[in-house]
Amino acid sequence: METDLLTHEQTLNFISHCEIKGAFVFGIERFVVSGNNTIPDIDGIADFSGLSEQEVELSIELSKDFLGNYGLLENERFSVVF
Repeated sequence: METDLLTHEQTLNFISHCEIKGAFVFGIERFVVSGNNTIPDIDGIADFSGLSEQEVELSIELSKDFLGNYGLLENERFSVVF
């Protein structure tokens, strides 16, 4: 499953919810909204699908680390695959 586009804060909250529920995060994609355009950030992709599904805690930790690189722009949006 994949979320709709979320703000940085909403994404952090969603990752915390995944942590509580024990949900595996397969990846996160970053987008930048500019006017009516939503532009994917090719460098803003985190892919954790290579982890085993037993490594839920690691997927959460890596997700938080990835999001730590962002959050300064109001027009950033993120989609989480879980």
